[in-house]
Amino acid sequence: MDERLAEELRGLFVAELEEHVASMNRELLALERAPASERTAPIQALSRTIHTVKGAARAASVPMIEQASHRLEDLLAGLVAGRVPASPDFFALWFAATDALADLGERLAAGRSWEDAPLQALIPQIAVAAGHVESEPAGVEESTSSGTSTVAPLRVAAEKVDLLLARSGELLVAMRRLDAVAADLERAGVWTGAVQADRRAVTTAAEALDEVIRRLRMIPFREGIAHLDRAARDVAASSGKDVALVIVGGDLEVDRAVLDAIRDPMLHLVRNAVDHGLEEPAVRLAAGKPAQGTVTITASLGGADVLVTVADDGRGIDPNAIRAQLQRRGMPEPADEHELIRSVFAPGFSTARMVTDLSGRGVGLDIVRTAVEELRGSIDVSIGAGTTFSLRVPLTLSTLRVLEVTAAGHTYVIPASAVKVLLRIGDQDVHEVRGIATIALDGHPVPLVPLTSLLGLPTASPLAGGKVPVVVLTHGTDVALVVDTLTSEGEVMVKGLGHRLRGTGGGTGGTTPARGRVVSGATILANGRVALILDVPEIVARARHGGSTIGAIVAGKDTAPKRRVLLCDDSITTRSLERSILEGAGYTVFVGVDGADAWRLLQETPNIDVVVSDVEMPRMDGFQLTETIRASPRFQHLPVILVTGLAKPEHRARGLAVGASAYLVKSDFDQQQLLDTIEQIT
Repeated sequence: MDERLAEELRGLFVAELEEHVASMNRELLALERAPASERTAPIQALSRTIHTVKGAARAASVPMIEQASHRLEDLLAGLVAGRVPASPDFFALWFAATDALADLGERLAAGRSWEDAPLQALIPQIAVAAGHVESEPAGVEESTSSGTSTVAPLRVAAEKVDLLLARSGELLVAMRRLDAVAADLERAGVWTGAVQADRRAVTTAAEALDEVIRRLRMIPFREGIAHLDRAARDVAASSGKDVALVIVGGDLEVDRAVLDAIRDPMLHLVRNAVDHGLEEPAVRLAAGKPAQGTVTITASLGGADVLVTVADDGRGIDPNAIRAQLQRRGMPEPADEHELIRSVFAPGFSTARMVTDLSGRGVGLDIVRTAVEELRGSIDVSIGAGTTFSLRVPLTLSTLRVLEVTAAGHTYVIPASAVKVLLRIGDQDVHEVRGIATIALDGHPVPLVPLTSLLGLPTASPLAGGKVPVVVLTHGTDVALVVDTLTSEGEVMVKGLGHRLRGTGGGTGGTTPARGRVVSGATILANGRVALILDVPEIVARARHGGSTIGAIVAGKDTAPKRRVLLCDDSITTRSLERSILEGAGYTVFVGVDGADAWRLLQETPNIDVVVSDVEMPRMDGFQLTETIRASPRFQHLPVILVTGLAKPEHRARGLAVGASAYLVKSDFDQQQLLDTIEQIT
């Protein structure tokens, strides 16, 4: 065979093999679950698939797969004849074979050596299990031609479809520019009726072509998550559990790129649900539940997004376990129950009772959240009769419904799915809450921040000239962005930024220091100009953690920066109370969990104005912390306030002796006393 032809055949075979492996997994799962009286259909389907793989491997000159397929046919024939029982060993061998076939396909695709592939070692095992018999009919009824024709599927590489879509998008952008030119010519009276008809015809054809190409990228949701059924089965088998995976809305068509992007996050959620969420059969029976647990995956449309839920009927997430984990890590406990549960998305967070090979290593849910947010999506969690994770991701990554805004002379677009409401506000609508500017929405304060300040652009008091437009974004929580203008809403083509621009801010003059990028892509507007697409999760995070003072929003208000307090207490309750008091008064607060932690923070955090510390703490107590501060040439004049339950005169005397600026006893403590003391000594 010509080598070039052999390579082409092998490439086609690799693409075909991936689909056949998915079919084999699906058919094996159906066979494993079916009672003896209902095994004929899955056996026939499995036999057809493996027979097709054998023939394709022969044509593509992959003898290892051809030989393995032949032995698997023997094994299946033995099951039909009654020589081979449908035992756990039978299915374990078959599933191992499908994994080995998938591995060999990956090796072929990557051009790696496949002579030492795991499939080679499995072939003798399959032969032994089959009893070294020759292939026999497996009860498959071959269909015969009845005069009707069938349509053979056409395989097109995903890269080629993406290229077509990109060219189609460029055509649509050009058509939009032409529309703008046409409008100008019509106003000038030089646009003829015959030319108008041609323009409409070309526009209609371009839009229809674009729609057809988009459909090529769409596949049923069920196809994109076919691997999850097998994953749930394997985790259940290894942990002694029984699970049913239910798919609802599997026929919904979604962009293949979206499904590829959520493949690993969905896999983690399903494995986590089985490993941590579902109880062992005996525990479930004792609780009045069926022995078999259920994980339900539901897909539905929500505007231009796909809403996906992964729900289990297991034990649920224990809020007390979350609180304990937060306390161990020195993290504040959210007062809101929902925010408390959302702590599971924090980096390194885990409430697993044991570390297993499957999960519980303190990584995962934060990675799931990051992966979903990189798709311009969001994820949430709720508990009830089990645990439910809810994902919202775009239906397609190629286009996006956006709101177009301007800030400091630059144009940006915001995904419309993240926009909660559009407002116009004046200075009377802005209120100070805990030192930051807010507006009231549905009876709750929402942080108000100029978009320019989040993008590192020049920022003036935006309300100096009267009412201004505000975009309220929602992503787990709400924030309000002050913009210059609201331009339009529409659908745009999404372009990647490329590695040179990732992590940049928004302005043309530089970047913004941040934990992540503030733009997720770019697009070409109808006027031919390029606009950056704002990354909503990052924008919301910055707005929540870097709220503007009211003076930065409303002209004429006090714009002096608030003082910075280092708060130190090993009690999370006391720490949270004092932090709330200080932040409510407008101070910027940094928190240490004991004296040693506070000393580290003091050296790493610039411009601390005052230290407020407990006395009785592990590692380094408040007296030792104060002594260390006074012995430092850099911090020797820094005010230190000790707030403690040690009320005896000798304790107070020691506090003052080591250099404390003030000594407050908790039994006499009120919040105004703390605030007044800070004002007096700073």
